[in-house]
Amino acid sequence: MILKPGRYIDSEWNAIHKGQQQGMLRVALCFPDIYEIGMSHLGMKILYGALNREEDVFCERVFAPWSDMERKMREENGALRSLEGRTALKDFDVVGFSLQYEMNCVDVLNMLDLGGIPVFSKDRDDTHPIVIAGGPCAFNPEPMAEFIDAFVIGEAEEAVLEIARAVKSEKCQVKGERDKVLKEISKIESVYVPRAPITDNRTTVKKRIIKDLDSSYFPTDIIVPYIQIVHDRIGIEIMRGCPHKCKFCQACKIFHPLRIRSVKRILEIAEESVAGTGYEEISLLSLSTGDYPHLEELVAKIEERFKGMGVKISLPSLRAQSFKAQEDRTIIKRAGLTFAPETGSDRLRKTLNKNMTNQDIIQKSTQALRSGWKKVKLYFMIGLPGEEQDDLDAIIDMVGQIKSVSLSISSFIPKPHSGFEREGMAGLEELSEKKKYLGSMLRSLSSRRHIKAEFHDLETSRIEAVLSRGDRRVGQVIHAVWQKGARLQAWNEYFDCKLWEEGFRECGVDPDRYLRKAGEGEGLPWGFIKG
Repeated sequence: MILKPGRYIDSEWNAIHKGQQQGMLRVALCFPDIYEIGMSHLGMKILYGALNREEDVFCERVFAPWSDMERKMREENGALRSLEGRTALKDFDVVGFSLQYEMNCVDVLNMLDLGGIPVFSKDRDDTHPIVIAGGPCAFNPEPMAEFIDAFVIGEAEEAVLEIARAVKSEKCQVKGERDKVLKEISKIESVYVPRAPITDNRTTVKKRIIKDLDSSYFPTDIIVPYIQIVHDRIGIEIMRGCPHKCKFCQACKIFHPLRIRSVKRILEIAEESVAGTGYEEISLLSLSTGDYPHLEELVAKIEERFKGMGVKISLPSLRAQSFKAQEDRTIIKRAGLTFAPETGSDRLRKTLNKNMTNQDIIQKSTQALRSGWKKVKLYFMIGLPGEEQDDLDAIIDMVGQIKSVSLSISSFIPKPHSGFEREGMAGLEELSEKKKYLGSMLRSLSSRRHIKAEFHDLETSRIEAVLSRGDRRVGQVIHAVWQKGARLQAWNEYFDCKLWEEGFRECGVDPDRYLRKAGEGEGLPWGFIKG
C-alpha cells in the first residue's frame, strides 16, 4: 500500500504539459526529498517556470520517493519517472538537482540509480543525461563531485537558461558529444565541471548573482498541489541577501549582496498570484523580512488591495528590533512569530555580529503575545565559539521572562563561507552535556511558564557538518552509506548514524578530520569558490 499516492500523481492546477515534441530539450528538475518538501521550495518554482517559458525546452518535476514507493518500484523494476509526462529519468537530456540540505545527498544517488543513470559521472556515456546540481550545498561541491557532471555556483535563474542553450546547440544536433557538451558548459560563468581534463583548469569559480530582482523572472502561476505541503501558500521573495553580517551565517555570504524588490513589483506579483492560484495567504520571504525598508508601506498596500477578500500575510524571519506589534492590521496572520537570538547572552551575541539584546527579545516577545500573536518561537545554538556556562544560564533566564514560548536548539556547525568557516565543531560529549543541562533547567521552568523545547539531533548535526565541510574522500563515504541502504537521512525516522560510522570506517575516512579547527594558512576544500 502506498501511504500518500497524491505525491505521485500529475495534473495539479497550473502544472505545465508541453509534450515531447521533436527537437525540444528535455530537462528534469529534481528535488532529493519528498514531494511535500520539494513543492514548498521557492527556487524550484522559479526554475520550473523559467525553463518552461523557453519554447524549445520542456521541464518536468521529479521527487524522491518515500520508502513504500521505492520498494514497489524496485520490486517491479520500475524506473523513476517525472510527474508531468511519466518520462524515465534516463531519457532526459539534462537532469538537475537542487542541493538544499547536506543530509539529502544519499537521495541524489538513489534517484539517479532508480532513474537508470550511473551514480558516478565517470561511468556515464553519450547515451546518458548531463547531471547538474546547484543550491547552497554546491558552495562546497567536493563531496558530490564524483557524482555530478557540472555545478551551478550561486543564483541559477540565468545560468540554467544558458546551460540549456549550450546543451541544445551541441547535443540535440550531434548525438554522442558528451565531453564536448561539458566543455561548453564549463565556459559559462559560475559553472564548475569537476572533470579536470574537460575544463580549462580554472583556479577559482565565482558565484552567480541576479543583479536586479524587479526585472528578473518570478512565477505567479505556481502549481497548486492536491495534498497539503509544508508551505501551502504563495511565497513572494521581497528581498535577497541580508543587511546583517552574522559570523555564523552561511546564507549571508551565499546571497550577498543585498537586493530589494520594489513595492510596486511585489504588489503586481501578489495580485497575479492570488488570481492564478486561489491561495488566501501570502508569505513575504527573505533572510530577514523585518529589515525590508518599505515593510509598513507594503503591508498597508496589500491590506488595501485585498480588503474583504480574506487574504492574509505571514511574516517569517523577523529580528527583534524590527518587529512592530501591528495591532491595527487585521491582514497579518498571527499563528506564530519567530526570533533568532542564537544565544542567551548579550556578550556572546556581540561576538556573532548579531545586533540585538536580551531586553529587545523579551520586550518584543511580550508585546507580540499581547497584540494577538499566538506563540513566540526562539532559535538558539549551543557549542558556539567562546561559549561559557554563563551563556547557557542566560538562555534559561531569558526564557523564564516570556509567558509562552517554544525553543528550537541546534548545534553550531562551522559552515563553509561563513565568518566561522575555520572554527571547529564541539564534540558529541560536550554537546550532549549542554543539551542535558538545558533540558533539565527548561523542564523545571515549564511548571511556571508555557515552554516547549525541541533539540536538533546531535548525531545528525555531526554528520551534516562532515558533509558540509568534506572533500572528495567524503564522497566515497556517501556512496558506501547509500549502498548500505541509507535513504531519506533528513528524516528522523530514517536517519541511521551506525551506517555512517560503518561507512567512515570502511572507507578509511576520519570524520574528526573535518570537524577540527583549521589553521589560518590551511587550504579548505571549498577555497576555490569565491563569493
